[in-house]
Amino acid sequence: GVWQVNDQTLRATIPNVELRPETSDNYSARLAYYFEPVGIVGLSVFENRVLDLHTTNELTAAEFGYTEDDLANYTFITTTNSPGRVTIRGMELEYSQGLSFLPGPLKGLSVRASYTRNYAEVITPGMAPHSVSWGLSYGFRRFNAVVNNRWSDDVPTNATGLNYVRHRTTVDVEAGYRLTARYRLFASARNLTDEPYISMQKPDANPAVWSNYQVFGTTWTFGVKGIF
Repeated sequence: GVWQVNDQTLRATIPNVELRPETSDNYSARLAYYFEPVGIVGLSVFENRVLDLHTTNELTAAEFGYTEDDLANYTFITTTNSPGRVTIRGMELEYSQGLSFLPGPLKGLSVRASYTRNYAEVITPGMAPHSVSWGLSYGFRRFNAVVNNRWSDDVPTNATGLNYVRHRTTVDVEAGYRLTARYRLFASARNLTDEPYISMQKPDANPAVWSNYQVFGTTWTFGVKGIF
């Protein structure tokens, strides 16, 4: 196989296994109600019936079947096809509204929130069962600002569900000031609260423990945007 080593992660393709393309039948529907001033409540649902679903697994050396000692402490990441057809269902409930009925400068406030539920017949690595997002935006004359919050449930990283990324909440902010009709100053911060990325592992019937703790910090961006 082909192995790429990066820190304590090993990406491997299993020899003699052909990765087939995914094919699926997709169904979706959406019901929305619009109201004044500038508001919406909506419900979206979907169902995907996927054949040869691509499943990316994070495995220990033992789970991967590697018996040597040199890479025993590495995490093995590999992608295979799920057997048979897998049904994935999901729904999203959303709400947003402009608060233009508020007095004075508060007229520029807008609020939004959404809840997403995903379900699959098999444990699907990378898919969060539940997530919630909410945010505020504000505009007054030449100034605007946005705050976004997102909470994500535990996300499995292998098909057994014994390895997963622990639930986390992230906060992103952005602000801007319009200098002219064409130019705008802006600044943004991603992961403002420096939320860590924690990988968990549940060995057999024992409680889950940390297997990887990563802190990426806050990413700041400053710039000037021009429209020509």
